[in-house]
Amino acid sequence: MDTDATVYDFDEVIDRRHAPYSYSSKWSTSAATAEHNGVSAITDDHIALFTADMDFRCAAPIVDALRATADHGVFGYSTLDGCERYHAAVAGWFARRDGWKINPDLMTFCAGTVRALQYAIEAFTQPGEGVIIQRPVYPPFAGSVEDAGRALLDNHLVRQADGAETGDLYYTMDYEGLEELAARPDATMLILCNPHNPVGRVWTSEELERVADICTRNGVMIVADEIHGDLLRPGVCMRHLAQVAPYARVMTCTAVNKTFNLAGLSATNVVFSDARDRVRFERAMRFSEPTPFGISAVIAAYEQGEPWLEQCLSYLDGTIDAVLGFFAERLPDVRVRRPEGTYVLWFDFEDRCRALGIDGAELHRRIYEEAKVILQDGVKFDPRDGEFFQRMCVPSPRSVLMEACERIARVL
Repeated sequence: MDTDATVYDFDEVIDRRHAPYSYSSKWSTSAATAEHNGVSAITDDHIALFTADMDFRCAAPIVDALRATADHGVFGYSTLDGCERYHAAVAGWFARRDGWKINPDLMTFCAGTVRALQYAIEAFTQPGEGVIIQRPVYPPFAGSVEDAGRALLDNHLVRQADGAETGDLYYTMDYEGLEELAARPDATMLILCNPHNPVGRVWTSEELERVADICTRNGVMIVADEIHGDLLRPGVCMRHLAQVAPYARVMTCTAVNKTFNLAGLSATNVVFSDARDRVRFERAMRFSEPTPFGISAVIAAYEQGEPWLEQCLSYLDGTIDAVLGFFAERLPDVRVRRPEGTYVLWFDFEDRCRALGIDGAELHRRIYEEAKVILQDGVKFDPRDGEFFQRMCVPSPRSVLMEACERIARVL
């Protein structure tokens, strides 16, 4: 049982590579994981900072709920039909924290957010139609569109220049470009990322309203991936697109997986603005029911997980401060800025690489092979401009992060 007085140790280094019952994809040394990350082999000395999950122990109420579920001892087919406590926990969380009132009748469960994107594309678009994304962005957005045989339309984000009031690595939307793409007769969907992964923007009400207006006027449905929405810096407010633009046709993806480190339980809650879209989505999804563990975890997280989350956010802020301070001192020509939301950092190594006379491939080799730090290459998020970018996921014990930074500094 958790209380407001419970103090969590986020500095604890937990073995996720060899510990029994871990099964971590992030810390795997398999040949498939090595190939995915572009390294010859993954050794025990490699530090994994490429996957957006946490290396922290979950909140005590969640662990207690999972133990109680295991003790029940029966794991048959599970359903949320009639489970009012589940729906109340989800709706209560967003009403309490963000002022967003969800109608439970417009909510459905899906076993994972990427799956939800795939089902949405199947349900609401036709082969050959255009789906808009905003690169640099989470790679499965593009993969889901292309794998479904839809046309990928890139409304590229705009990086502000050094002299801009906002400072470097601050991204905004290209509204004129969005208008042009949305006006195409074949454009039927926009996949929005808020907070944006990897650039760290939390879109303002004004930005979201402008996007909603463009899409609504042009008959473009919006699928809003908002699963990082609880991971905010102090003073930043989360505004959900469905909240600020209730007139828009929108499907919103929410989840406990990033907030409470429960990605392995695959519990995404999808909220629609129109009941007919929920029916179409569920038909495309066919059969997708939660496990009893997923149900218990979501209820415990949203009912009792807030004290853990507040401590976690404070720890993450300190870690981000430490990493930014390290690069400012040791590698000042590597560009990075504090994200408004998410727990990822988006590094631009171009100036450092130019000074060293190396290209993106050599940057990758030095970091991944010599330093033995696995990040994620920028070209996966942005094939056009991402050669010298790397994404770092920071929710690990601070000692692990700082060791990774030291290694990167040594090879650059």
